[in-house]
Amino acid sequence: MSERPNIVVILADHVAFAGHYGSDRFNYRWPHLERIAQQGAWFDCAYAITPVCTPSRASFLTGKRPDKHGLRWNSEYPIPYNRTEFREDEELYAQHLARAGYDNHYYGKWHCGIDKTAADYGLKGWSLPEYGNLYASDTYKDYLARIGEPQPMCKIEHHLLQPDLNGQDVLMDPAEPWDYMDGAGILQGSPEVQEQFFVANMACDALRDLKDSDQPFSMFISMWGPHHPYYPSQEFADRINPADIPKYPSFGEDLSQKPWRYRVQRDLRCQHRAIERWPEWETWQTVLARCYAAGLQTDAAIGRVADCLEETGLAENTLFIVTADHGDGIAAHGAGWDKYSSFTEEVARIPLVMRHPASIPAGTRIDTPVSLLDVTQTICTAAGATVDHPLPMDGDDLIAMTKGAVTRDTLICDHFGHSGDVSFQKILYQDGWKFVACWGDGDELYDLTNDPFELTNRITDDTLTDRKHAMRHQIIEHLDERRAERANWHPAEFWEDGIVFSSAEWPREETLLLYKLRTLVGSPT
Repeated sequence: MSERPNIVVILADHVAFAGHYGSDRFNYRWPHLERIAQQGAWFDCAYAITPVCTPSRASFLTGKRPDKHGLRWNSEYPIPYNRTEFREDEELYAQHLARAGYDNHYYGKWHCGIDKTAADYGLKGWSLPEYGNLYASDTYKDYLARIGEPQPMCKIEHHLLQPDLNGQDVLMDPAEPWDYMDGAGILQGSPEVQEQFFVANMACDALRDLKDSDQPFSMFISMWGPHHPYYPSQEFADRINPADIPKYPSFGEDLSQKPWRYRVQRDLRCQHRAIERWPEWETWQTVLARCYAAGLQTDAAIGRVADCLEETGLAENTLFIVTADHGDGIAAHGAGWDKYSSFTEEVARIPLVMRHPASIPAGTRIDTPVSLLDVTQTICTAAGATVDHPLPMDGDDLIAMTKGAVTRDTLICDHFGHSGDVSFQKILYQDGWKFVACWGDGDELYDLTNDPFELTNRITDDTLTDRKHAMRHQIIEHLDERRAERANWHPAEFWEDGIVFSSAEWPREETLLLYKLRTLVGSPT
């Protein structure tokens, strides 16, 4: 067996975590995730660097912020100056690992390009282009034939945009993955037909084939869930009683203290208007129950992979990481649906656990703010892979952090809006406070220690002027450093009186936000 660890990463998609998981209001936890954490490390303050599928996944795959890889929104949206594939000169973690002698595999959701998939970057396994229409794919249909199950039906209980589907049984063989997207219900038949088990079973088969390999390997297992539509199997739906779920603290928020982007996202994004369509909390109890049940089924799939590592004897020498690409805005801030164009805790915070017996003591707990960028760096460091690219990776080694060799007291994240709602933001975490600087809309300031649900925006509080000033200065320094690093690689091409024209790596909004911040702190512009 190789002395270098094998590396297995599970990426869940769109997890209702902050405000939901481990709450004293309702007992919702993932038992397999907890088990893995007890055997290794749990990171209390883990964040998506950008809480939308494509930019988050692209940052995870490259270890770089979107200002370097250029995929700032979901690839399927025709937004100007947004990359829909990685640049030809870009390199993913797997290419670094391949040079270090690793055999690299990828199974599941891709969502990092219109035409290309993981295979185009040298990864063995299976994935689909763009978001991926799993239930209609030939590979899924072959899987059903092998296990002797028919194409599944789903009973839709509530559909946000197509209420005529409420109470209907539909065949899960859609022409497009979005056809039944905005709904909640029960997937009928065997739990084995549910998408999380399909991906986990495929990955476990591959792990069994790899167990006697003399070559170290990596495997990225990317789930489609628990992203909506929330269609868990009956076995898991039965574990959550909708009537027991209390009203979410910010469900009834009128957003009067919030910047305009909150209302734009609530009311105009796909015309969801969820608070108008589903005004009664009783409806949301059922929808949340299915969301939580989908989470439990995702956790059960994670448990299968964990058990497979044990059964094959791979667990002892495998760095095993479980996390998510971003959170879920369900029921929050005025009855939210999907993700937001604002960087709320619900959409930004993610689970993150790591296990590696040789390097991470069991029961480790880390409250330092970290992001998915750090996970990528950790993978490359553990593999002994070197990164030789003019735009270096942006994270730190989390294993070193568990030993106290790496320290951090701040974290800065990015957001660019969602679904064409361009909303350029920089988000700074420090000392329990959160500052959101935004171009084209209002800023935000929250005391997360005393206001974890972000109900009181303190941005106009005159007693906090010094704090706001200091946090703005930190974001200015961060932006200056980022821009200097990119300029050494590829300077902005078009200038006119100081305003840069947009490109994927030089968004105009970044220049304008820097101008706004410098003006507010009284620095030269």
